[in-house]
Amino acid sequence: MSDLERELERLRPSNFPVDRRTLDDSELWWSGHFEYLKEHGYMMRPRYRPGWKPSFEPGILAALASEDGQSTLHPYVMDALRISDSYMVAMKRVKVSTGEDKVASFFSDEEHNTNSRNHCIRVLEVLAVPGNDDEKILVMPWLRNVMDPRFRTIGEAIQFFKEMIEGLQYMHENNVAHRRVDYFINNIRDCARNNLGMDANSMYTRQYHPIEQKKRYNWSGRALHHSRTRCPPRYYFIDFGRSEMYDPSEPRSLEYALKSGGYTPPEGDADIPCDPFATDVYILGTMIRTSFLDVIHGFEFLRPLVNDMIADDPSNRPTMNEVASRFSTIVGKLRWWKLRSRAVQKDEFLTTPFRALYHIFWTASMMLLLKPAIPVPKGLH
Repeated sequence: MSDLERELERLRPSNFPVDRRTLDDSELWWSGHFEYLKEHGYMMRPRYRPGWKPSFEPGILAALASEDGQSTLHPYVMDALRISDSYMVAMKRVKVSTGEDKVASFFSDEEHNTNSRNHCIRVLEVLAVPGNDDEKILVMPWLRNVMDPRFRTIGEAIQFFKEMIEGLQYMHENNVAHRRVDYFINNIRDCARNNLGMDANSMYTRQYHPIEQKKRYNWSGRALHHSRTRCPPRYYFIDFGRSEMYDPSEPRSLEYALKSGGYTPPEGDADIPCDPFATDVYILGTMIRTSFLDVIHGFEFLRPLVNDMIADDPSNRPTMNEVASRFSTIVGKLRWWKLRSRAVQKDEFLTTPFRALYHIFWTASMMLLLKPAIPVPKGLH
C-alpha cells in the first residue's frame, strides 16, 4: 500500500466502503432491482448490472481511477440513465411514513409544474418497491451541488438567491414548510445529502459523471462547462422527508426546529416550538450568510436583510413575502457593473490580479453576446 493510500485509509469515514471491488449492502439492494428498474426504463451504471466484475486492481487509488469504482454517495439514492433519451435521473428510496412522496408529487402536478415560481424538484415517476408496501422509489432529474462550479459573478449569485427566495415563498403560499433549507458539499470526508440542487445540464457540453463530476459520463475526459452567465442553470429544493403540509383552514401548528446545514436555529437550542415558516426563513438566511456573505466579497448589500432573517426571536423575522419584496427592491438598485463584477473568495490572494484581468475580457465577451448580468434560465422569463 502506498503512502497516499495509507493516508486516504486514515481519513476514510466509517460509512466509506473499505473495498470497492465488492458492493456494500445498499448497493446490493439497488443491483438486486436492476431488472425491475430496467423494465421501467432506467439503466444503472455497469457497477450495478448483473454479473459485474471490477475492472480495477485492489486498492483505493485504482478504484478512484476507474469508472466502475465509483460507488454511490448516499445509500438511498441511485443514479441512472433514462433508456428512452439517456437523460440522467436520481432514484430515491423513501419511506411512505415520512410523506415525502406526497409533498414532492404535490409540487409536480400539472398546476404547480407549469408555474415558474415553483422551484421544488419535479418527480418524473413514482415506482412501487416490489414486495415492500412501506417504501417507494421517486424518480427525479439528477442535480449537482449548487456551489459547483463556483459562482463567477455577483449577478449569477443574485439569480440563485432569487430562485431560492421565490421557491420558498411559493412553498409557504401553498402551506408547506420545507424545514431543511441547506446544502452540503460532497467530498471524500463528507458524503451527505443535498437539500438544494442545481440542474446544470444546460452548462455542460457533454453529460458529466454523477459521482466524479469533473469527468464525462463515459469516463473519456474532463466534463467541460460554460459559465452560468452564458448558459443559466435552474435551482431546486429537494429532500422533503421532514417537510410538513398544513391545512389552510386551520391555524398552523408550532414545530420543534431541526438542525440544518450544521446549524440549529435559536428556537431549536432553546427547545421551544415555533412557527415552522419562521424557521425556514432563518435557515435560508443562514445559508446565504455562511456560504456567500462571510466567504465571498461583494455581498454586503444583503447583510441588513439577512440579519433580519436570522434574528434570534422568530417573531422578529420577516415573512417570505417580506423577504421577496425587500430583496427585489435591493436588487433593483444595483448597477450593471456591480452585477457583472467578479465573486471573489475572501481566502483568494495570489491569483487575484490574473483572474481580475481575465474577468475583464470575459465580461466583454458576455456583453458582446448580449448575455444579461443576471442570467435567467429558459422558462423563467
